[in-house]
Amino acid sequence: MLRTNIFLSIFLHVFLPFVNPLHAQFFDQNPVVLEKGSYLVTYSLLWKEDTLNRDFQKQEDMYLLIGSKFSQFVSKNYLTSELEGRRMEKEGKLQLFLSNPNSGHITRFLYQIYKDFKNDKITYFGHVVPTRFKYEENISDIKWKLGADTSRVLGYTVYQAFTNYGGRKWIVWYATEIPINDGPYKFSGLPGLILKAYDSKKDYIFEAVKTEKLKDKMDIEMSTKNSVSTTRYDFLKAENNLRYDIINRLKESGAGTDVQQSFAKSMLRQNNPIELK
Repeated sequence: MLRTNIFLSIFLHVFLPFVNPLHAQFFDQNPVVLEKGSYLVTYSLLWKEDTLNRDFQKQEDMYLLIGSKFSQFVSKNYLTSELEGRRMEKEGKLQLFLSNPNSGHITRFLYQIYKDFKNDKITYFGHVVPTRFKYEENISDIKWKLGADTSRVLGYTVYQAFTNYGGRKWIVWYATEIPINDGPYKFSGLPGLILKAYDSKKDYIFEAVKTEKLKDKMDIEMSTKNSVSTTRYDFLKAENNLRYDIINRLKESGAGTDVQQSFAKSMLRQNNPIELK
């Protein structure tokens, strides 16, 4: 079975048996191509998911794919699994992909974030099992205060800026030598590419480890298949409710007691989301 984070694991182990690949597509074979991305930034994300065990830190690589009008921020492993799974489904090998433990790529993050710079819009896709949700925000809603300090990231001189977002105080470092108005997660709006961002408690730390101008441009793809429109507030509320209601949802799906307890323990450890409010 495809190995992923707790949310997708629940879906694959519990809900997937009710999906018949002969009658329904699992992957969207025709996502909308917003444009070609010509610049790719790889960020290392370090995060602490359990507030009761802050000494334990996890790491995952994230991609920021940038075009002239749009960008996409997504887990590297999620995107790799998505593209590989779509290809295998198209070749009639979906069951092989889903049943092979080595075919998937482990990810903790199922969200995809798109920035539409022309229309000042952030579009966020996220999962609260078994539903895929979508909500929108304004890019300009994130306000910045410039700092006085400088530092170095990837050999670039970077400048400091601050913002409050999602119940956290954020410190970011941007490089004016890279004149791209973008950055990791939902952050953008500074006179240069954000190469590092972290909250004041350093629960979440994004740091660029590689920047590259692509010889072969990549499609910035957006799939709206099976997504339910909501608001940011209602999405965060649904995420929080899932943490405390997971056993009931698993019972309804027919999962055994061992599965219920395993997922419940994992969910309770994941008590430090990037957005607190």
